Amino acid sequence: MPEKPSAELAIWEERLIREWRVLQGGLKNNKNPAIRGRYPVPQEYGPLSRHELENAAADLLALQRGLTGERALIGSAYMDEGQRLGAYLLFYWFTSYAQTRGMLDMAYEAHSVQPPEDRGPFVPLTEGRFCILDLGSGPAPCSLAAADWLRFREIFPDNIEITACDPSPLALKHAQALAQGAGYNMKAIAPWRAGTSAIPAGTYHLITIGHMLNELWKDTPERLQKREAFIAELKDHLEPGGILIILEPALLATGRELLALRDRLVASGWRVLTPCFTQRPCPALKESQQTCHSDFAWTPPRTVRDLAKITGLDKDLVKTTAFVMSRREALPGALGAANYSSAAEEAATAGAAGEIGGDNAQRGPYRIVSEPMLNKAGRTRLILCGDEGRIPFSAKLGEGLPAEAQFRTLRRSDAILLYQPVQRETGLALGEQTQIIRLQKLVT
Repeated sequence: MPEKPSAELAIWEERLIREWRVLQGGLKNNKNPAIRGRYPVPQEYGPLSRHELENAAADLLALQRGLTGERALIGSAYMDEGQRLGAYLLFYWFTSYAQTRGMLDMAYEAHSVQPPEDRGPFVPLTEGRFCILDLGSGPAPCSLAAADWLRFREIFPDNIEITACDPSPLALKHAQALAQGAGYNMKAIAPWRAGTSAIPAGTYHLITIGHMLNELWKDTPERLQKREAFIAELKDHLEPGGILIILEPALLATGRELLALRDRLVASGWRVLTPCFTQRPCPALKESQQTCHSDFAWTPPRTVRDLAKITGLDKDLVKTTAFVMSRREALPGALGAANYSSAAEEAATAGAAGEIGGDNAQRGPYRIVSEPMLNKAGRTRLILCGDEGRIPFSAKLGEGLPAEAQFRTLRRSDAILLYQPVQRETGLALGEQTQIIRLQKLVT
C-alpha cells in the first residue's frame, strides 16, 4: 500500500481538483460558456470519479505528447485552453511544486554546513514582506512551493507576496485562486511574454523560472546568448543576497543547454548554490551524450498515482535539470573542497568519539550524479561530481567492508564527504578505512 503523501500535497490536491472541476464546467458557479458543462460533478472536492479520471488521462496524454514527445506545444499559449490547463493542474503542477521544494532543500543543506562565521542568511530577510517573482508562472506551482517552503521552515512565515507573470490570463486566474486559498497575496501580470515584456518593476528576494527557458528562442542559433541576456536583466531585480531558481526538463537536449547556460552565468558573476560544489565549467559537457539532473523521492498524491497508472507515465521520482543561483559575493570558504570545515569539524568530533576516523584524509564534498551501475568486473559504481570534476566511486558489494551498508543507500543527488577512500586507476573505491559522511545529516 503506498505511503500517504505529505499533508501539504494532500491539501493542494483538494484545491487543484476544485480548480480542475471549475475548468471542466462541473461546478455551478462557473460562468464561462466555453468550458461549461463538459460533464457534471456533484461536489467541489473529493477524489476524481472513474469517468473524470479517464477524461483527465486523455487530456494529460495529449499534453504530454505536446510538451515532451514531439514538443509541438512548446512556445505556444497552451495554457489558454481549459483541458490542457486542467491536465497540467492534476499532474505536472505537483511535479513542478516538488522540484522547487527539492532544490530549495538541497540549497539549504549546502548552506547550512558552511562555517557559522562565514554564513549569512540563506535568503535576504527584510521587515514587512518577502517578495517572490514567478516568470512564466502558469498556475504558479514554483512560487507557491517556494512560499510554502519559507513558511514551513519558518524563515518568513507571514506576509509573502507573489508576482506571477505569464502569457495566459486563464492560468493566472487559477493561480490567484490557489494562492488565495493558501493565504498568499498574488499579483498577476498577463499577458506577459519573456523577451518582449518588461520585468516587473521592483526588487525581489526570490525569483523562479520554471520550465520556461527551453521554450525561449528555441529555433534561434543565438538562443543561449539571448537567454543569458534575459537572465542578466534579473540581477537588478534581486535583493542583495537574493536567489534565482531555474528549473528545466530532465531531457538530454534541454539539460545540456541549461548546463551551457550555467557556465555562461557563472563566468558573468552568478554563483551556483546547488546542486554544484564547484564554480568551474560543468564537466558533463565534456562528453557529447552527458547531462546532469537532480531527482527526489516522493509519495505522489492519489490523483497523480491514478493518472500515472492509466497513462503509463512514470512519476515515482521527480526529476529536473535545475540550479539555485545567487548574485551574492563569494563567502570565505564557500563551495569548495576545503570549505566544509563545519562538516569536517563535526566529523572529526565524531571520530574522536570512535564513530569515524578523525584523522582520515577528507575528499569532497561531492554530489552523486548517477544511479548505481554494475560494471563488467562486478563492481557497483557511482559517479561523483565536485571541484575535481566527475569521479567514479565503486565498491565490490558483499565484501563486508564497514561502510558497505551506507554505500548501498547512496542515490543520485545525495551530498557526501569521503574519508580515506582507496585510490584506484579508474577513480575512488570503498576500502577498509573508508567513511562516508552525508552532508545533510550534519544540518541542525
